This record gives sequence, C-alpha cells and structure tokens, in this order.
Amino acid sequence: MNDILVPADPADLIDRIVDLQLRLDAADDPVLQTELRRQHGLLSRLADRIMPPDDVLADLIQQLGDARRDQMTLIKDLQNCDASKEYGIAFVALSQALLATIASAAEARTGINQCYARHVAGSVTGVLRDS
Repeated sequence: MNDILVPADPADLIDRIVDLQLRLDAADDPVLQTELRRQHGLLSRLADRIMPPDDVLADLIQQLGDARRDQMTLIKDLQNCDASKEYGIAFVALSQALLATIASAAEARTGINQCYARHVAGSVTGVLRDS
C-alpha cells in the first residue's frame, strides 16, 4: 500500500467533504463527477463513523457549507471587479463580505472540533464509569 496518512482534525475532514460537494455541484464533466462522488463517499463514510450524531453539528456543517459557497461567489465577483479595474465601493463591500464569510467558516470549524471533543470526552467518561 502506498497511501500517505496525515492526521487531520474533524473540521478538516468536514471541510474537505463540503469542498467536494461544492465541486461536484459545479462539475460538468462526467469523469470528474464520478471521481468527486467516489472521494465524497469515502470521506462521508469516515465522517459518519467518527462524528457524533448531533443537531448542533448538522447546523455547523450547514454554516460551513454556506460560508464556503458564499466565498466562491464572492471571489468570482472580486475577480470580475479586478479584471475590469473597478476598485470602488462595490469592491470594498465584496471584500468585507468575503472577510465575514471567512470568519463564519472559521467559527463553524471551531464548533465542529468542539462537538467532536465533547463526543470523545463523553465516550471516555462513559468508559471510565463502566470500569
């Protein structure tokens, strides 16, 4: 086996799944769609095994997905402003909105990691009580 294993926090895993879903939604190429679905399925099954079933977690994943989707749109809009050399009020507003989505994604990632930490701590506490 030639796999390279790299440790990642739970938010990295969820962020990757969100990214794959966004790329899959935007993909037109059937070959690319197949590969993206394969990767998405693998990572989603892993997340289902390690992440706690939690309504708060579902909301945080939604928040992360919304932030990432908004970031993609805002970056395209900023690139259009740059291409047309328009750096006025619209450019500043788009830049501020991009910063807000970056903060929202960071907040969601922190929350995802905290949900996982609570789940792990609860599992350990349960094991200790049962001992």
